[in-house]
Amino acid sequence: KLFEQQAAASGSLVRLAAPETRAERLLVCGDTHGQLQDVLVIFEEHGLPAPGNAYLFNGDIADRGRNATEIFVLLLAFKLACPSILHMNRGNHEQRDLNERPFANGGGFAWELRSKYPHDERLIDMFQHFFMQLPLASVVGEWALVIHGGLFREAGVTLDEIRRIDGCRQPPSVLDTREDTLLFDALWSDPHDGDGVVASDNRGGVSIQFGKDVTKSFCERNGVQSVIRSHQLPKRKRGYEIQHDAMLLTIFSASNYGGVCGNRGGVLVFDHKGPAEVKEFYAPPLDTYRQVCELRVLDACRRGIERWVATARLGAPGRAHRHWQRNLEHEMRRARPAAEAPTLWDCVQLRHDARGAAQLHFQAVAPAAEQATPARYAPPRKPAGVDVITVPAQAIKQLTSGELASPPGTKQHAKGDPRSSPSAGQVDSLPDETSAGR
Repeated sequence: KLFEQQAAASGSLVRLAAPETRAERLLVCGDTHGQLQDVLVIFEEHGLPAPGNAYLFNGDIADRGRNATEIFVLLLAFKLACPSILHMNRGNHEQRDLNERPFANGGGFAWELRSKYPHDERLIDMFQHFFMQLPLASVVGEWALVIHGGLFREAGVTLDEIRRIDGCRQPPSVLDTREDTLLFDALWSDPHDGDGVVASDNRGGVSIQFGKDVTKSFCERNGVQSVIRSHQLPKRKRGYEIQHDAMLLTIFSASNYGGVCGNRGGVLVFDHKGPAEVKEFYAPPLDTYRQVCELRVLDACRRGIERWVATARLGAPGRAHRHWQRNLEHEMRRARPAAEAPTLWDCVQLRHDARGAAQLHFQAVAPAAEQATPARYAPPRKPAGVDVITVPAQAIKQLTSGELASPPGTKQHAKGDPRSSPSAGQVDSLPDETSAGR
């Protein structure tokens, strides 16, 4: 329903808002061909789809790989959650005759659906209806046309003409009209390094290859700076390929394509200044990636258990003191003006070594000329159950004047006594007013 409404409102060309601030970006992904591991690695490295971190998938999600269903479900879940954070264009493999081919012949999506959902043949029909609602192209601001295949053999094609193409049908096998030709070329055409339009011998003889002059005239006619396309493994096995005097960029996101090509995948990043950079990656096989994720979960559980054990060993007094200490730090952060930069004295840590001696560690980053040498002193005894004590800067000022109240149950000292430590109940008093004590 969502894509039906989009198709009714925008036709076959969707206009996407360009990023406007430094905090916003749009990431364009090329072919993924059922390789779920590539999509997961992209989301891990660049963040999940979210406001300010939108994605555009430029077709060919289906076929060849074995997990196109999971990719579609994942992307559609984000689309339903927030329609503005995820967009999809149609590719030449989002059509029935290719989906019905076996995996070995470059298809496989219909066979994948039947193996995973053998009880419902209607799922294939539902996906085909969904494919026909996808736009053929998207325009990102005034920067670029993003289209799966490429440009056209017909002369004088405009963005408005692309918008009016009837894409709610299967691509034609016989090109009887100009609209049939535009629909077919949008999904199937490739570039070549020369000029003009030539027949393509690699895709059955019906498709074409367009030259540098075609790209230049199209950009000038339609007021865009470049054309972004996918559809084709870059020649140098990178995740991208730049052609036609940098007016044409091929982006391909299926790393190690088919498990045999050894190529990198790529993601194009748009920021508030336009197409900024291409980020390349190489995803491991899905089983390997699953094992890596499981190890990460186990490691996180282990660290959580270790923190729980450490907290349990503190005992009730230690936990009460730590809770008081964290509240104090939180209040100090809230009291600091937003424009005030941290200083050297914002955080001081007291650490004990194996012999019971201690060091004051100044944790804040300071200019090289202000880096402090830790002041050493020997307390009467090591605090039981407490290894690191954090003392905010304001607390240090209050300590010297005796204005800071101790936590409940701790020993109180006279006002002005330097032993009025916030942890006096558990940590022995600070030494007398020597230079190290200060």
